[in-house]
Amino acid sequence: MDGSPELPSVIQALYDKHAPAKNGPAFRLILCGSAISVMSRLAAGDQALRGRAILDLRINRFGIRDAADYWNVTPDVGFLIDAVLGGAPGYRDVVDDPPTDVGPGFDRWLMGNVLNPGHILFTEPDYLLAEDPRIGDRMIYHSIWESVSSGATTPTRIGGDVGMDAKALTYHLRIMQDADFLRNDSDMLMQRKPVIRVADPIVRFHNLIVRPNLADLEARRTEEVWSRSAEVFASKVLGPHFEHLAREWVHWHARHEGLEDIGAVGSTQVPCREHRGHEVDVIAVNATGMPRNKSSRITVLGEAKCTNRPRGVADVQRLDHMRRILVEQGWRADDAQLVLFSRNGFTDEIRARSDVHLVDLDRLYGRS
Repeated sequence: MDGSPELPSVIQALYDKHAPAKNGPAFRLILCGSAISVMSRLAAGDQALRGRAILDLRINRFGIRDAADYWNVTPDVGFLIDAVLGGAPGYRDVVDDPPTDVGPGFDRWLMGNVLNPGHILFTEPDYLLAEDPRIGDRMIYHSIWESVSSGATTPTRIGGDVGMDAKALTYHLRIMQDADFLRNDSDMLMQRKPVIRVADPIVRFHNLIVRPNLADLEARRTEEVWSRSAEVFASKVLGPHFEHLAREWVHWHARHEGLEDIGAVGSTQVPCREHRGHEVDVIAVNATGMPRNKSSRITVLGEAKCTNRPRGVADVQRLDHMRRILVEQGWRADDAQLVLFSRNGFTDEIRARSDVHLVDLDRLYGRS
């Protein structure tokens, strides 16, 4: 379409000439492309193919369980791969066989693939940006990605990082959201602007680990880079990804795992004078409820912890404290089910309790 902008009109003319309504032979015409922004415009508004498409199908990434099955790995390895590559099945064809453990095996696998300057995935974000014909100056978009990956969640904060006014960023942010490079996560309870997050894990990993260490990686000082990036990987890659997977689990699997009446799922902030507010990693309203509506019932409150130690009673007490605050503020949260997600299990004391749902990696991945 870049080289032949008349192509949609040519397809329209051929379709209209040979369509079944013209007594032509039965046929199916499939148009396929990888740039979401291009494909979404084909049948929109006054475009030539408007009114002729009967199916508009977006091929999404694998969910975590399908991805782990596709890679044929254990939940702990599957979680690490998903945090780096996400659920795009095509990446499986361009990397070495998956690691068999989460220690040295994963480190060697990562250094031989995504952190290898000779590997095709080393410059994957550049390739993704090149797919969208609307993107000219890629440096601006790389800067936006880097800002959001580092924790900026609003246009004002992103603008401060990239040196642009928030209003001037509107066009660029809209392009990145249309292309599924960024996503907007709305607060479940508060009427405020959506939280902007990076949609693709490999882009987040690239901007947090690869770009800041580009010179050393190109000089093949890979082990040194990976060693000093351990804290960033744990806090800014694994932590946020685990929280995202916890929300995905509640959305897709909780109703089959003993939790009832699950509707919209997201996150929120709970004001608290005693503790200066709380971040709620996972919150869900009832199936017929609406976010930010006090007539809805809050059915799930969850905490997701991607730490190296088992989680205990203090985590449940914090959830119970937030539930009481929400009730005091007028939310229908009395019967909210408490869910604690942990990458590394739970203490025996918390396992003995029946007032909280415990979700470890095995349960998250449906292996328990």
